[in-house]
Amino acid sequence: MPEVQVVTEEDMELEGDFDDVYCDWCDGNGTSGSDSENDDDLTSLSDNIANWAVSFGISIVALTALLSILHATHPDLPKDGRTLLKTKTHYAIQEKAGGNYHHFGILSSLKTTISKYAKTLAEGMTLGLQINIDGLPLFKSSTVQLWPILGLLVTVPMKEPVVIGAYCGPKKPSSATEFLSDFVNELQELEAGFCFGDKNLKIELHTVVCDAPARAFVKKTKAHNAYHGCDKCLHPGQYQNRRMTFPGPEHPQRTDISFNLMVDELHHHEGPHPFKNVKVGMISQFPLDYMHQVCLGVVRKLLLTWLRGPLTVRLPALIVDRMSGKLQAMRPYVPIEFARRPRSLRELDRWKATEFRQFLLYTGPVMLAGFLDRNMYYNFMLLSTAISMLVSPEHLNLADYAGQMLKSFVNHFGELYGTDQIVYNVHCLVHLADEVKRHGCLDSFSAFPYENHLGKIKKLIRKPEFPLAQLIRRLSEVTATKLVDDADITLKREHFVGPIVVGMGVNAQYGEMRCERWTVKLTTGDNMFLVGDKVCLIKNIIQNDNGVYAIYTEFSQQSPFYTYPFNSDRMNIFVVKDASDELKSVEVSALRQKCVALPYRDGFVAIPLLH
Repeated sequence: MPEVQVVTEEDMELEGDFDDVYCDWCDGNGTSGSDSENDDDLTSLSDNIANWAVSFGISIVALTALLSILHATHPDLPKDGRTLLKTKTHYAIQEKAGGNYHHFGILSSLKTTISKYAKTLAEGMTLGLQINIDGLPLFKSSTVQLWPILGLLVTVPMKEPVVIGAYCGPKKPSSATEFLSDFVNELQELEAGFCFGDKNLKIELHTVVCDAPARAFVKKTKAHNAYHGCDKCLHPGQYQNRRMTFPGPEHPQRTDISFNLMVDELHHHEGPHPFKNVKVGMISQFPLDYMHQVCLGVVRKLLLTWLRGPLTVRLPALIVDRMSGKLQAMRPYVPIEFARRPRSLRELDRWKATEFRQFLLYTGPVMLAGFLDRNMYYNFMLLSTAISMLVSPEHLNLADYAGQMLKSFVNHFGELYGTDQIVYNVHCLVHLADEVKRHGCLDSFSAFPYENHLGKIKKLIRKPEFPLAQLIRRLSEVTATKLVDDADITLKREHFVGPIVVGMGVNAQYGEMRCERWTVKLTTGDNMFLVGDKVCLIKNIIQNDNGVYAIYTEFSQQSPFYTYPFNSDRMNIFVVKDASDELKSVEVSALRQKCVALPYRDGFVAIPLLH
């Protein structure tokens, strides 16, 4: 049995030089503050300070110093930051798989979300759990890695993943079975059913989202760059030009049954997998992740080929600089929903996955039209339009068509760039449409929300000593803090300058509206929307007795942007010109889709926000 280490306050050094400060500001027993009932104002102040500290990552030392200052005028506030944040100080850390592991628990981590939707859950309902497993290097100067098990419920709306378990060690876990044992054991119990309030519920594994190396690790199969490395089909692979490739015709598909029977044991499997005692399809429920496979894989490979590939397909430096200039000229037109704005191709090595997605779906098709060879551009458009279909919930009925385009892309890609370039990521495009038909649009099983959460987790660890203990403490503070939910609709930037529709009642006018789906502004980049089948320019946001309305104008010219591989109006992508002067109004709930409007010739290309 692995050794269980119970960690208490005395077992680890606190952040900063806390002990000296702690003695001056806290009681001798290490606790502080009054246990009496606080009045409403004090409770609000305590909650606001705690919310502020957690939101901005304030250290315990700094928070305690602030509380010491406030204590003179607010004597009922706690003296110790740990008391205010309800920091967890007793927890068990196990030694397993070559490092340390703490199991937060599936049900414990999801309890808040389940409670929120408890009234809407039917008796005996089964909740689908999606998990993500990936490694995270913590420091540049050491090999210490964190391997969290993150989870999301797909049955109910859930914005942020939760941490179910976390491993920390000098390298990745030595055994996937040992690493996942606590998770698998608890999942078995939850599959059998559990009582939550007055209802009996179940939790079953829905999907496991990983990049290719992590997927091979947890499934105990050959790596993606090995012979027989494709985890979706029986392609044997060919070693060409110092890399493993997967060219040629389609091969038979792997199935859950064949995987469990280890039919391809000699070539594909490396041992029994950790999930053998739970209900999970080892092929069907381990989908390909398009963030790593498409964005960081195929799109990045294409760009590197154009910039640094063979001379037959490499673009001249002057053209690359002009392309970069055009990308950077698009920066003011990118909506607020994008975390990053376009930057130079000379910084390609620093691009993040969101930037490759932005290039694939939005900026690339517009910018490349004037620079790429026709065959290369058409090849790129096969990929761009197919992924646009698969990422959009509105176009799931076109999954088969998108699959055909992706197969054409792979074949054409081999002809243009050589069959030795059809590596694992390129080959797996032929399987992507099947994943969408099985699980829904690409964003419903992508690693984007998990990668974003990994970044937040990394910020919780402030120094190299006891990283896992720090993570446990910081997450306990986040859980205990009463974070305020955003309102359904928030109106900002009130003004009085119009325009308004003649005869329409107006109580107030605003320059910005935020809702769960998007942000509407009157400024460039955030003022282009689809109303019905028309691309419209938002001119004002007004509120009256009947609700909130958008004042807009339509464009006098609206035509398809591209005709290959199909007319772009099928995806509601248009070139628009000449906004009319006629003002119209529509309830904000009738705004169909926000558009990315990028300059093109003497107009704009309007592309609905797909992801």
